[in-house]
Amino acid sequence: MQPRVTAILVARNGAKHLERTLKALSLQTRKPDIVITVDCGSSDATAAMLAAFGPTQFIAADADLNFGQAIAAAVRVTTPPTHDRELLWLLAQDSAPEPNALEALVDALEIAPSVAVAGPKVMEWIAGEYIHNFGESMTPTGATVTLVESELDQGQHDGLSDVLAVSAGGMLVRHTVWEQLGGFDPALPVVDDSLDFCVRVRLAGYRVSVVPAARVASAGDGVAGPNQSSRGRLRRRRVRAERSAQLHRRLVYAPAGALIFHWLSLLPLAFVRSIGQLLRKEPGAIVGEFSAAFGAAFNGMRVGNARRSFAKTRTLGWDAISTLRVPSAEVRRRHSLKREASLFGLHGERPEIRFFSGGGAWTMLAAAVTGIIMMVPLLGADTLTGGGLLPLSPSLPELWASVGYGWRDLGLGFVGAADPFAAVLVVLGGVAFWSPSFALVLVYALAFPLAAVGAWMAATRLTDRGSLRALAAALWVLAPTFLIALADGRPAAILVHLLLPWLFFAWFAAARTWSASASAALLFAAVVACAPSLAPALLVVWGLSVFVAGRRVMRFIGIPLPALALALPLIADQGLRGSWLNLVADPGLPVPSAHAPTLQLLLGLPGTDGWAGVLDRFGVVGLDPQLFVPILLAPLAVLALLALLLPGARLASGAWLVALLGFGTALAANQLVLAAIGAEPVRVWTGSGLSLYWLGLVGALVIGLRSLHRFASTPGVVAALTLAVVVLPLVASLHLGTAAVREGTGQTQPAFVAAEAEIDPRVGTLQLVPQADGGLLATVERGVGATLNQQSTLDSTDQTLSAREKALAELAGNLASRSGLETSAELAEFGIRFIVLQPAGDSVDAAETALRTETALDGNAALAPVGDTEFGRLWQFGETDAAASTPLPARAGGVFGLVTLLIALAVVGSAVLLSLPIGAGREAVRQANRDAIRRAARADAKQKTKRARRSKVISDLDADLDVPLGTDLEADLAIDRETGVGTGLQSNDGFADDAAVDDALAQAVEDDNAR
Repeated sequence: MQPRVTAILVARNGAKHLERTLKALSLQTRKPDIVITVDCGSSDATAAMLAAFGPTQFIAADADLNFGQAIAAAVRVTTPPTHDRELLWLLAQDSAPEPNALEALVDALEIAPSVAVAGPKVMEWIAGEYIHNFGESMTPTGATVTLVESELDQGQHDGLSDVLAVSAGGMLVRHTVWEQLGGFDPALPVVDDSLDFCVRVRLAGYRVSVVPAARVASAGDGVAGPNQSSRGRLRRRRVRAERSAQLHRRLVYAPAGALIFHWLSLLPLAFVRSIGQLLRKEPGAIVGEFSAAFGAAFNGMRVGNARRSFAKTRTLGWDAISTLRVPSAEVRRRHSLKREASLFGLHGERPEIRFFSGGGAWTMLAAAVTGIIMMVPLLGADTLTGGGLLPLSPSLPELWASVGYGWRDLGLGFVGAADPFAAVLVVLGGVAFWSPSFALVLVYALAFPLAAVGAWMAATRLTDRGSLRALAAALWVLAPTFLIALADGRPAAILVHLLLPWLFFAWFAAARTWSASASAALLFAAVVACAPSLAPALLVVWGLSVFVAGRRVMRFIGIPLPALALALPLIADQGLRGSWLNLVADPGLPVPSAHAPTLQLLLGLPGTDGWAGVLDRFGVVGLDPQLFVPILLAPLAVLALLALLLPGARLASGAWLVALLGFGTALAANQLVLAAIGAEPVRVWTGSGLSLYWLGLVGALVIGLRSLHRFASTPGVVAALTLAVVVLPLVASLHLGTAAVREGTGQTQPAFVAAEAEIDPRVGTLQLVPQADGGLLATVERGVGATLNQQSTLDSTDQTLSAREKALAELAGNLASRSGLETSAELAEFGIRFIVLQPAGDSVDAAETALRTETALDGNAALAPVGDTEFGRLWQFGETDAAASTPLPARAGGVFGLVTLLIALAVVGSAVLLSLPIGAGREAVRQANRDAIRRAARADAKQKTKRARRSKVISDLDADLDVPLGTDLEADLAIDRETGVGTGLQSNDGFADDAAVDDALAQAVEDDNAR
């Protein structure tokens, strides 16, 4: 008896590919005996095309039917099979078979009665010479493995025959076996339906084979098998479906005794695999991981039905297919081989960095030498002091204790949020874990080379010329705001200047890779933690990036999340106070800064005497820095503005936008006074905004100079030299003694107090500081004194006084007055054992206050004078037993502190894992290979079309000109000009002269290129 083939074609909104499939079906050398078409609720022309084809049966089904259900609906309208030579050919709208495909498949089943399923060689729809899918299998753990995919078909796999499974599109199966096994598992609607069916076929005692001679093209529409689109939403849906199918099959195939263990492992495995998804740069798959786990865990009815159906038809043990499985080691080997080939497809073409050959190493070395010259007075220092510099806590546990929400042992102590800057200091202190304070010394020692490397790397995003990269590094290192931050001892501002180029470097590539996106998020968090005033400007840049990101928008959406997670407790605290503006206050030890003129900010100077102080010091008259400094900086400004008029103006306008945002930030900061040190107001420092402003200027300058090509060297060198002259006093500030930074001792308390703190870590010291207005600033320090990581903007920006602070102020007033009041009880209540009166400044009122206070303290019988120290005059409270220090409150952070800490750890930890450059996962590699093949095929098709159109143009011109032309019209033009052929065309073709002939040919070329 001849075999009878029933072809079932399933379509859903597939008009784009259906025409080719129907035509291929009609051209089969071995026609199907019956054709059943199933339209699953299409809204386009699919139904009309299927009806016009003239099938034996046409079924209009619901839109929510999957491929297996549609096949089942078609099978129900067929007559029951009476023998094993009745066959079902399963096709989808995008399954276009070659003319001999069905014939080859039928022959395979005819010559091997034990074969129940035969599958074709599935080819790419566009790149028909590439294999899309050819055989499927599983690993020992049940993961799906495609035996051959995304390979050029050179017959290298034509010897393949027996396989574990074949894909659904194009599968030929015996009707009797289909009925015996009940078709596809309803719980596998999209993914692994054919794999599961073929596994059951194998364990029922039949064979599954692939037929290399049968070729079927597939476009991956998502009807038979998952949609193969690389779009983010569809790709995440595909990954989720693949995991759901794998978990379902695991529960179905598992022995009864192991089923409970598999069920209990679903959620823990989802968590572990989520970490792996971050490492593989697939964060979008995390939701799918948990969705698949929950779906498998609470879908017991489907699992139970599948297990019962599987048990009914199974006649062989798992050992029968063990040789057909693919070892995990082989899967890893295949993946590693594909990874290298997919790098271009994943990331596109990357310009070479050439750090050593391009002059980066020499630039870093020159910056290091300059830095050594500037830092000579600090060489050999173990700690630094002055300005905003303070030691860090002496151990990493103490550093970590200052992060998050909890007890802040600052002043009288309070429960509140730490600044995100504390987290940056934890990371920084970890670099020198044996002595965290030494990390600040390392920052100063390496500041110049680090700034140069960061700027040089950022410039690689703008130019491939080593000289311009070196110029960018020089301009960034010599930025006035950077040098002033170094001289004034502003560690947060120094870190901002070091991190901004790296933020630009990562941000520029964030659209291409998740690793760059996560790195940008971490750098964004670090920059905002060091300079909260930059947050509005950076959020504007982020918003614009999201707006223009297109399909890559998800790689920009999460950039602010780590910064938000770190700042969440502080936002809550300041919000409860109603002081939202205080969120932009500078972290760390408050450092006063004067109001800077707008012109000075426009020059990139956040406020300093600069040349004025140097000229006054050396008695030089007749030179006005306000006149020659703008003149010296004019070349830099002109070159940056010139970039808007040269090629690359669009990119230059982006750089200028960054510059304007930075300048606007500096202008706003110049008006904000959010903190105070006694009677002295503390402004938000303008230097952080000016660092962003300088970044934009340097970027625009590099963009402009790269358009000048060989004429770029001279103006670039002039700009660098004039800037060097402007900042020369800043570079020499440590040598001239104008810098606030100096070598420290590592202590902020007198040695006598520090020794007592070894016994009692929370011993209290009352610090009294005479003020210029005649007042007295009173603060309490615990233990060895203040540390940088303990500082809090919640404390420095708080303009109100609590009852305890008022009591402390009253105590300080009584101690500073010869009133005769007994203060022992108050000193004991505050846990104060020592009193330090710091030296007065140059103010007369401060000197008078200091003298009056010293006299009063000497006359206080409860106090014992210790003597003068480097920190001021010291007294000890005599009643040491009564003055015992108070213990730290337990669990000060409460539930809110724990929750916010876990959120920060989860968000920042995820960003760290995502930023690690360990390569792409298997799904990304597979998709990159397929996308690369399709791009190449489209480019080849475009070239073929272009050549065909060019040939037609040439043919038309041949007929008009009566002159044979070659295949390249532009070459023919050159030949005509050289040989004078055009002069013989005048009488025949009506052209006035050779130029007219040339114009006609050139116009033909232009029209063809436009097409």
